[in-house]
Amino acid sequence: MTDFERALRALDVDWPSTPEIRLKLAPRRRRRVVVAVALAVAIATAFAVPQSRGAILRFFHLGGVTVVQVETLPAAEEQPLSAGLGQPVTDGEAEQALGTPFLPLRHGPLYGNEGIVSTLLAGPVLLSEFGSPDMIKKFAGASTRVTWLQVAPGVPGLWIEGGEHVVFFLPNASPRLAGNVLVFVSGSVTFRLESRRLDEQAALRLARRILGTGPT
Repeated sequence: MTDFERALRALDVDWPSTPEIRLKLAPRRRRRVVVAVALAVAIATAFAVPQSRGAILRFFHLGGVTVVQVETLPAAEEQPLSAGLGQPVTDGEAEQALGTPFLPLRHGPLYGNEGIVSTLLAGPVLLSEFGSPDMIKKFAGASTRVTWLQVAPGVPGLWIEGGEHVVFFLPNASPRLAGNVLVFVSGSVTFRLESRRLDEQAALRLARRILGTGPT
């Protein structure tokens, strides 16, 4: 059982019995499909069972990121932004993982982990990019503000700030507490900026510089 599955089971949800599912997929894709199915079952069950409706408050999905706002967060610890980023990768390896070149503002080494390519910007700010769906799951507490916004024309975003939230970098990273986060999608790539020092306007300026639509 993964950390993400344990967190789902820790929520106040009456879980149905799990049917046997056989998928003829590659192992890596199979793991992502099973996790996506588990999340869908959790949300559907929470809203179908009256005594469980208070556990899950709201649900958001953008690109490869899913955010579930809940009354009680699953257990997680605070870790440095550099934790669990994976192994150093070259620009070519990053492009192969994303299907397009990594869009840095200014970065040091690139790190790759199961299709997620990340780097640390000055601040520090964690910038992650990924092209595959359902790569990151988040649990946000009731005091966390989750809002839709527009980063640039045709570029939707989600801004997460305030109370702590828990992030899972799928399929196998341990959960950790996260700071303020801006998620946005451009083309086939999902971008994620995270830093406890970022406010909404600073995050938007940084995102626009990454996309080349703002001052450099």
